[in-house]
Amino acid sequence: MPSKKLSFGWNTALVYLGGASILYALFRLLKKEKKQKTQDEVLQETPVADAPSPIIRQATYTDYYNWLRMLEGVTYRAKRDGTDRNGNALYSIGMGHQIQPGEEYLFNRTITEDEVRALFKKDIENVARDVESVVKVPITKNQKIALVSIRYNVGPSGFRRGNLLSTLNSGNYAKTAILIPDFIVTSDGGIFNPSLRNRRLKERNLFVNPN
Repeated sequence: MPSKKLSFGWNTALVYLGGASILYALFRLLKKEKKQKTQDEVLQETPVADAPSPIIRQATYTDYYNWLRMLEGVTYRAKRDGTDRNGNALYSIGMGHQIQPGEEYLFNRTITEDEVRALFKKDIENVARDVESVVKVPITKNQKIALVSIRYNVGPSGFRRGNLLSTLNSGNYAKTAILIPDFIVTSDGGIFNPSLRNRRLKERNLFVNPN
């Protein structure tokens, strides 16, 4: 009889121990799920940046060429393209190349595709160098293409005008992106030109695109 009681006692203890083990395992599982949920909530509350993190990457001639050919188009003969500060007519050819003194030969001829590329290569190298000289913060490849595109369009004085450049150099990438669509000035005195807004929206979208 005592052996039966002893056996019954061990069986009862084993049942209790098994139940306790199950409860402990459930407790650990619930605690782990609660911890994971808390981490997920933290991630959800983390604000998403409005502009990509500033990482220096190189843009190539091909990157600039493809982007600006899309925006500028190509003209193989000289066309009227605004006026300067003194009211003198300006002319462009190729991919927005402004005809300079000494290039009068471009007025009365149709240029070739090779000449289009040669004029663009010379222009874009100068523009990219200028952007590099005035931008004082790290920028991504896409940000640089967007900024070079704006500078190509508005000229050196136009690019320095207003608070776009100063905002960028303060490190506020998100506000810079907000300012781009309204940065509508030209090299002929900063005249407001609503037709450029669609171009600026494309440049803004490129500026905030990390890929």
